[in-house]
Amino acid sequence: MGRWARASLWLGALALVLLGLLWLTPWGGFAISAVPVGNGVSAQLACGGVFVSGRTLDAVVKHDVWRLSPLTQKDSFALDRKAPSVTVTIFGLGARSAIFRPGIGCTLLADSDAATLRRQAEGIVIPPRMPRAGLWPEGDQVAPSPSVALASAVEASFADDTPAHDIDTRAIVVVHRGRIVAERYVDGFGPDTPQLGWSMSKSVTAALIGTFIASGNLRLDQPAPVPEWTVAGDPRHSITLRNLLNMSSGLAFNEPYDPGSDSTAMLFESHDMAGYAATRALAHPPGAFWSYSSGTANILSRIAMMKSGGTLKSLEGYTQAHLFGPLGMTSAVWEHDESGNFVGSSYLYASARDWARFGLFILNDGVVRGQRLLPEGYVHFLCTPAPADPDKGYGALFWLNAIDAKGKREFSHLPADYCAAEGHNDEFVAIFPSRDAVIVRLGWTANDFRFDRDKHFAAILAALED
Repeated sequence: MGRWARASLWLGALALVLLGLLWLTPWGGFAISAVPVGNGVSAQLACGGVFVSGRTLDAVVKHDVWRLSPLTQKDSFALDRKAPSVTVTIFGLGARSAIFRPGIGCTLLADSDAATLRRQAEGIVIPPRMPRAGLWPEGDQVAPSPSVALASAVEASFADDTPAHDIDTRAIVVVHRGRIVAERYVDGFGPDTPQLGWSMSKSVTAALIGTFIASGNLRLDQPAPVPEWTVAGDPRHSITLRNLLNMSSGLAFNEPYDPGSDSTAMLFESHDMAGYAATRALAHPPGAFWSYSSGTANILSRIAMMKSGGTLKSLEGYTQAHLFGPLGMTSAVWEHDESGNFVGSSYLYASARDWARFGLFILNDGVVRGQRLLPEGYVHFLCTPAPADPDKGYGALFWLNAIDAKGKREFSHLPADYCAAEGHNDEFVAIFPSRDAVIVRLGWTANDFRFDRDKHFAAILAALED
């Protein structure tokens, strides 16, 4: 090997080490521990943004990916529209690819290859997205005539966007008494744009599990049917579905997006995300300790896959027949890992109007057009504090208006019955039963900023009463 070749190898190795160290810098909740993981995040988001949301690569990179870390501005993106995929490198190193499969979105390559995954998806039936007559939610027609006060409150939800405080609200939809009464979108997004919900996906996972309970295929207090826990004497065998839904499984799972955390390893390095989470050891007795875990949601989505027939095709077919189809969520795209399972923790895309359809479904106690999809009492369970949660701010894959020992609510201006699907970048499907209202907020609030739901949602609710 020549001197210059050896020097190039040393420089490449040094670059990898330095880049790995740079990725340790926390940025907006993502503290990414290695170049391949960082490039995996970039590839996954770019692929979904382009092929699922229909945005330009330039817009996705500048407005989504670059907010993860300053180092992502050094990423190189190779977009292939013929064999739909995105490959990301940084200084030519650490290549990661995410492939797009019609109807089921993007999958980050970890241990498999594109050809194998495309064969896995053969035979998937993609429901047509045809215009539907009639008013929303049955149809696609929306004729909002918001009052001046409501229009002003919705407008104010976007108004914090300044160079000093960029909350990047992209969509607001307000539902009152079963109809959309106000909506607004920023340029580049519209009523039909599927947007990533991040952890709002967990709440939809809870609803999906509820459909199996309604049919008698699952029971809340049965031991969770997880193959890794069936060995004789395994203490995890006593973990129930209720424990999983309440984030009280007792499994050791490091959720924060820190270097080497379980979440980053699971989402960006694992072939089988549910399998990764299911192999975690038991750290607490089931039901005794509350700990937020994305791994738990992926275990639940794999249970749904097993109960639907055990394949990607069966899971897609079941979900369309028993949830998305009846709700009319035609824009919904739930991305899978290489094993074929939904990423139940994080990767559901849907339009703002379809997220609102989901919220209305929960508001209506799991009933849509007279058809009960969720068992009676299940929505009450979803929106009741988990017994092990000391803050009483979490139900069963839904967030609540927490109350402290002195009786003070976390969101003092919002009703006590606030029950919401919430996502990493302050995405919300906020449900207010006492006001017969649902508010959807989609955006990309990153870094140290937060969308002030207490202020903005309270103003919208007040305007509904005018």
